[in-house]
Amino acid sequence: MMTTSTIRVQIDDKAARLFAAAPADRRARLGLLIGYLVEQFAESTPASLFALMDEMSSEARARGLTPEILDSILRDE
Repeated sequence: MMTTSTIRVQIDDKAARLFAAAPADRRARLGLLIGYLVEQFAESTPASLFALMDEMSSEARARGLTPEILDSILRDE
């Protein structure tokens, strides 16, 4: 069983509102994603982190994810 901890991360107001309004299952998935990013960040150099972020962004775009679609997903429309 995985144990969890709570952390505080500053994000912009819009992102905070979207997160707060998202259903619990989506918040949980975002929590997993954030945890993964933190682990990758801790184990990488700044250059490799930016490369990872670019790779994730490119993969999301290739799969058809646009900022508008992401916004819609987070608003659960």
